[in-house]
Amino acid sequence: MGATLTLSLLLFYHGTGRNDTSTIATIGRLSITAEELLQSYEVGPAFVKRFQRPLRKHLDFMIYERLFALHAERFRYNTTYFVRQRAQALEEDLTVDELYKDEILAKVKLTEREIEDGIRKEKINLRLRWIYTSTKPEAERIARSLRTGASFDSLFATQLDSAVSVQDRSLETTLLRLERDNPEFAKVIVLLKNQEISSPIAGPDGFYVVSVDEVWQNPLSTQSDYVTLKDQAAKILQTAKADHLAGELVRGKMKAVNPVIKAGGFNIVCAYMADKGLSRDARVRWEIPATYMTEAGPQPITTSSKFLNQPLVIFGNRTLTVQDYVRWYDIRQFQLKVSSLNAFNSSVKRTIWKMVQDKLLSEEAYHRGFQHRAGVHREAALWETKLLYHAGRSYVLRSITLSDAALKRWYQQYRARYRDAAGNQLSFADARNRVWIDVYYSEEAKVLFKTIQQLKKNFPVNINEDALKRLEANVTSEPAPINVLFYKPGGTFPRVAYPTIDEAWENFER
Repeated sequence: MGATLTLSLLLFYHGTGRNDTSTIATIGRLSITAEELLQSYEVGPAFVKRFQRPLRKHLDFMIYERLFALHAERFRYNTTYFVRQRAQALEEDLTVDELYKDEILAKVKLTEREIEDGIRKEKINLRLRWIYTSTKPEAERIARSLRTGASFDSLFATQLDSAVSVQDRSLETTLLRLERDNPEFAKVIVLLKNQEISSPIAGPDGFYVVSVDEVWQNPLSTQSDYVTLKDQAAKILQTAKADHLAGELVRGKMKAVNPVIKAGGFNIVCAYMADKGLSRDARVRWEIPATYMTEAGPQPITTSSKFLNQPLVIFGNRTLTVQDYVRWYDIRQFQLKVSSLNAFNSSVKRTIWKMVQDKLLSEEAYHRGFQHRAGVHREAALWETKLLYHAGRSYVLRSITLSDAALKRWYQQYRARYRDAAGNQLSFADARNRVWIDVYYSEEAKVLFKTIQQLKKNFPVNINEDALKRLEANVTSEPAPINVLFYKPGGTFPRVAYPTIDEAWENFER
């Protein structure tokens, strides 16, 4: 809903894991195994699946990315702050994954009764809408209005604008999934009937008044349907149990060190994050300062070491400063709530607690030596290659410059493309943004193609065509592929679940 209410240590994608370590391609000193290719393909963007040989096309893009990574490595980009800090964060994340597997997943056991109850709940479908407000008094006022005859549809419509759509305030799910994702909501919703409206429900960022628009059950017509539903229910229950155990583990660690956020440091962090992410109007409206007074006069919060070195949180015998938080956040870029000042401050506070949790979990995982596991080394190397690819590609593309004259020449040549919704010809001034995008992608493709051809001379590429054809024989064609993003929001580094190819390659094939 407005926020994730369940405490989840981490989620990660379980691919097919075909364990085929045979080499499909070599690129200089780097290689791509069959398993790496299949995992990358399965969680990768959909556009490659529209090609006649989708797996081969996906492999081509993996090869291109490794060429750019080797190029970046030759220029020692692997020693830059950008790459080193993010590579370390990813290694920490992968090491904590191993702690999670040993301490959480290994302990999750399901009984047949639990699975059958899960199947029953997974059959119950819910269609929900909600009215959100940041304060309890406003939520109670809305609830009173509804009890005295106000229309939920009318009040719901008042919340919609250019920034908030119906999809942002609605959800279709099952009772079992709601219990996993939003357990506090589920406790209330399960007591409501079709077309009933809840009392205000407290969330981490505000209050919700929820309408149960529809409740229905899916009948099971075949044994195959039952087997599929049982498998789905078991996976959802396993995740829910793992979330609960993970929450207990984290709460235990936090209680043991008793972290305390220092008010002065917290105010500086809020001001720093507001300066980086809020509009000037919001900062003025919420009276968030951009400078603090010192003996030398007003100093900017974002650059003064006096403020960045202030203690932020104390736990055990340790202190983390505002600067520690800024570095931690810069790598992770969690989304902060901006619906109100209270929501903004609360979301900043949650990220501070998360920073402490990450420190505690990664320290235990490293203390137990999980960073030495082969899987951690293997996947950390893949992520470092991905980071180097981004650095190398960015370096090459910085050479692109677009003059106004070049944009106008393109517009004159392809002006028939640039029309409004009614089909009327757009002037250059009105079409300029669209022209810029088209010209940039055209120039980008030329630069990338030229660079790739040169890099292939510098770093020899060899493909095991026979092995690739054997893999292609097991890949099912998808006539209408859609993007499904396997995303890992927990852990210490929010990221896609596996380092698949960059979606930007779609523009290379335009």
